[in-house]
Amino acid sequence: MSITGLEKPHILTQGLWLLEQIKLGERQAAAAMGMAMFELMSRAGLAAFELARRQWPDARHWWVFCGGGNNGGDGYVVARLARAAGIRVQLVQMGDAEALTGDAATARDHYRADGGAIETLGALQGQPDLVIDALLGTGLSGEPREPARQHIAAINRLGVPVLAVDLPSGLCADTGCIPAEAVAAETTISFVGLKTGLLTGRGPDVCGRVWLADLGIQHRLEQTPAMQLLHWQSQRAFLPGRRRGAHKGETGRLLVAGGHAGMSGAIRLAGEAALRCGTGLVRLVSHPEHVQLLNLTRPELMTAVFPGFDQWDWADALVLGPGLGRDDWSHTLLAAAMHAGKPMVIDADALHLLKGKAPARAVITPHSGEAAALLGCSVAEVESNRLDAVRQLREQTGAVVVLKGAGSLIAGDDGLALCPHGNPGMASGGMGDLLSGIIGAFLAQGLAPEAAARLGVCLHARAGDVAAGFGMVGMLASDLLTPIRSLINRTDEHDNNKPDPDSGR
Repeated sequence: MSITGLEKPHILTQGLWLLEQIKLGERQAAAAMGMAMFELMSRAGLAAFELARRQWPDARHWWVFCGGGNNGGDGYVVARLARAAGIRVQLVQMGDAEALTGDAATARDHYRADGGAIETLGALQGQPDLVIDALLGTGLSGEPREPARQHIAAINRLGVPVLAVDLPSGLCADTGCIPAEAVAAETTISFVGLKTGLLTGRGPDVCGRVWLADLGIQHRLEQTPAMQLLHWQSQRAFLPGRRRGAHKGETGRLLVAGGHAGMSGAIRLAGEAALRCGTGLVRLVSHPEHVQLLNLTRPELMTAVFPGFDQWDWADALVLGPGLGRDDWSHTLLAAAMHAGKPMVIDADALHLLKGKAPARAVITPHSGEAAALLGCSVAEVESNRLDAVRQLREQTGAVVVLKGAGSLIAGDDGLALCPHGNPGMASGGMGDLLSGIIGAFLAQGLAPEAAARLGVCLHARAGDVAAGFGMVGMLASDLLTPIRSLINRTDEHDNNKPDPDSGR
């Protein structure tokens, strides 16, 4: 049985799973191995206990919060092991401990047989060194009701480290939605396979550092994962190659169209990102007001004025939308570009002007607000189920879809994929324009739309993580340009492939 740290991107290669897939897989694996389900509960509790000791070796007073299902049973196993190790344990049962059934009841009985006491929330006094959250786990169905909400709020008020068992209580396993309040964990240990909700939606807000304990059965799972988990270490194998005698004419030509009056920064960021990703020639097609200023400090960028520009066939690929605006000029420019018949990235204002199906070989890159506008729903509805939203956008537009945000999702012919890289410092203006230029660069260099989207999303997010090494607050989109070049050329010292000494068996 292994425990693996998610924050080392080269270690995990498995996909992400829906809750029902995990439950079915557990039953199938247990049957195939002739194993009782209580054995899996015991393994889960042992993995959580060992991780807690590893992460907080000086914590000598634990509060273990147990719910009424199997997640609570895991908590009883943790509590029994902790007491045996000489740790002071206070176990809080939410609801009636005598109402537990099945494996959870067995775990309760073992805990009691070893001298463990069961307490209520109101009986607790003082403050622990560590909290084990085994209240709801994957058992959440809809909005938590009382007394669950009371217990979740009590945990969050303590201000001490929290280890969430399988999933922070209050978080939806499949969607990453938080209907009301969720436990804010410092660390989460997921069992068998990573649940999709851990890494998208609100999951990253409350999961903290995510670890996986496969319980020795993941190799027995018969289902295909719900989505692929993308990592820069694997995705960079798809970077376009370049022969030693290459010239600029064969390394891609990209047109970036947009940049209405007063919005020149967006198109400039997209264009420079494309150059840093190895595109041979980049031309910015922009409004007459500022077109002559766009390349003053980046003379490698070419410029053109619209209206007047009509050389769409010059390009191998297009990026449409950064700083485009939504007036008559914007509509005219977009219509002209759409008829070029080239692979293209459609972003920003171009998404608001997009009607019906996207052109062939298109990648669209909406954030939640733009996705809501395309789907005719609210932002809250998109965020409540990002998986459904990206699937609907894929069906509606026919394009490869990148739904941006924490745990960006990509939908294409090869199914769904999620990028776990990125950080809150990237919540600043221009980051989306940078991403559009990156994906456009790979389209211009010959990658298929889905491959370009997956590679571009991973490179963009990983560069953000490298830039965050200098501090997340105040990070600018342009701060990613140097890490992008380093990552592509495999020279970044932060992106080594050394094993993590804290992620072994």
